[in-house]
Amino acid sequence: MIIWSGRGILTPLILVTSVVLFISISSEEIGVYTFPISILLAGVANWILGKKWNSASGRIVVDEATGERIELKSNHTLFWIKMEYWGVLFGIIGLGQLLRLIF
Repeated sequence: MIIWSGRGILTPLILVTSVVLFISISSEEIGVYTFPISILLAGVANWILGKKWNSASGRIVVDEATGERIELKSNHTLFWIKMEYWGVLFGIIGLGQLLRLIF
């Protein structure tokens, strides 16, 4: 069961799309580096999109009973983790794998 809110479902789709596209266009010279680089690029994409979408301002409503102002804002999460944090995780994994291959 996949649990997401807002556009959080795009997180795994960005990852899979990045891996498939990068593997399909890569050459044999960089073949071993293809997977880590694609994960790293998916991390960058998730970070940028997550920051953009999660920082957007919400709609302010006023509770008639108390007069309290409340901001209604959608969060874009996958398994309760914001998209930008998935980007950090993918970036760490991709960079770690890339460094493992280099050294």
